Amino acid sequence: MRQPTFLRIGLKKRGAFVKLRLRWDKSPLTCAAVVRRLPVASQVWHAKWANCEIYTLVPVLDETFSPEWTSAYPAPGDLMYLPIGQTNIKPLGAPELPTQNGLIDFAYFYDRGSNLLNGPTGAHTGNIIATASDPLAVEEFAETCADVWFAGAVGEQLVLDVTD
Repeated sequence: MRQPTFLRIGLKKRGAFVKLRLRWDKSPLTCAAVVRRLPVASQVWHAKWANCEIYTLVPVLDETFSPEWTSAYPAPGDLMYLPIGQTNIKPLGAPELPTQNGLIDFAYFYDRGSNLLNGPTGAHTGNIIATASDPLAVEEFAETCADVWFAGAVGEQLVLDVTD
């Protein structure tokens, strides 16, 4: 399988995207699993507990989670792969998703002060799979991410795809 260097994450309706570097050097198994699934386009939500995070949920297909480059304190521009077990803890209004194998939370952190310690099930870690390639672009995209919090996420999709 080809190992692409970059992916882009964006908010489709708002027409805003940012380019991230896939971290094959730190999370090779997770990067491979994610790249096999791309493209992804699904309803976006803004985090309640993790602060400056937008995310989407997708069902686990055949992926097996292996801790690699784990963190509970993501930095601005980090994209994380967070496994969620068979649970009913989903955002209000979430579509019915097959959860028999669990869910994957693709979580993008757009500003400082985020952590994964205070959720309803306690501390949660996941693998960082991509990081900012341009800090100024992350800051610009952060304004659009914050708009999901202030203006709402209805009808907005989080998009992940390979890019040059």
